[in-house]
Amino acid sequence: MIKRVTIGDIRITFTIARIVKVGGFNSLLTDGNHILMWDFDDTTLRKVKRWLKDIQARFILPRIYVLESSGDVNFMAYCFQRTPWHEAVVVIASTEGVDWNFFKYGVYRDKFTLRVTDKGQGKPHLVATLDSEVPEDATVLDLATWVNYETLKRK
Repeated sequence: MIKRVTIGDIRITFTIARIVKVGGFNSLLTDGNHILMWDFDDTTLRKVKRWLKDIQARFILPRIYVLESSGDVNFMAYCFQRTPWHEAVVVIASTEGVDWNFFKYGVYRDKFTLRVTDKGQGKPHLVATLDSEVPEDATVLDLATWVNYETLKRK
């Protein structure tokens, strides 16, 4: 629920929502580059794999790891390719089906964030790997920041 009150030229907004505290990591690497991250909601694994294979071929990307994040309709993906921020934005924006809020807030914060802990329906788990001849040039150990944050609780 969102309530807004405007007094003159000032707006006050109150939000009431169920949240859950989770942990995740940001796309930012210690050298200032980013890895590629995607979030997909309310879709099928088959579609996600097709969309990511298209992007992988178009941008000549290394292996992409696809995880189921909740139920069998929400997915996330990682590609350990060192990528300048502006290029990472282009790749993610070019991906069909990517969750608009994930993209919007990532661009707003200058980094993408995906959770790795349980949100009440189990931890994300690997469901597919899209192989590639292109070698990865980053690892989980190169990630600069782990974060704890609040997100909306699924119904």
